[in-house]
Amino acid sequence: MSKDRKRNRKNLKPKRVILLAYEGENKTERYYFENFKGADKNYVIKIVPGNETDPVNLVKQTIQKAKELELDLKGEDRAFCVFDTDVDPQKNLQILSAVALANSKKITVITSSPCIETWFLIHFEYTTSVMTSEDVIRKLKHHYPSYKKNCNIYPILEDKISIACNRAKQLETYQKSNGRNLETVEANPHSDIYQIIEELEKTL
Repeated sequence: MSKDRKRNRKNLKPKRVILLAYEGENKTERYYFENFKGADKNYVIKIVPGNETDPVNLVKQTIQKAKELELDLKGEDRAFCVFDTDVDPQKNLQILSAVALANSKKITVITSSPCIETWFLIHFEYTTSVMTSEDVIRKLKHHYPSYKKNCNIYPILEDKISIACNRAKQLETYQKSNGRNLETVEANPHSDIYQIIEELEKTL
């Protein structure tokens, strides 16, 4: 039983734990998901501490934290490792190794190609154009000129989340139809962030 379950066992239904791990010292993802916290939610968001920058070590760190929290990942608790694919094909092997390790421990790898800003961008437009991170940010600034790394963009996106989820699934279908593995650099652009959103919105 997780520590959060013990603290909440007096409730009729204890809150499930959503464990999130982000790569490096980039705080963009952290600031974004802070907006989903709240006493009225049926979950508690926990963050994996640290600044691992390679996918495999990020997964290992998440496995360790899940053990410390005594999460039930076969039940209602969830653990996600969130990182960018970037554009270097040499990262493919790291990503695929991380996915294999994560799957063996019931942890979900969430990738955005080439970067987290792809998720932000598809709130405003749908595109299948292959992009660098700089390209994505330039397009995003066309819609939100004051965007910069580590800012809280959520208030601008909030009313467009369902649109972004639909576009993310549309991109997924597009990449698969072109024979691209979603967990590789070649599936550019795409973002799996919608999977976390749908988990947070789940009614239990």
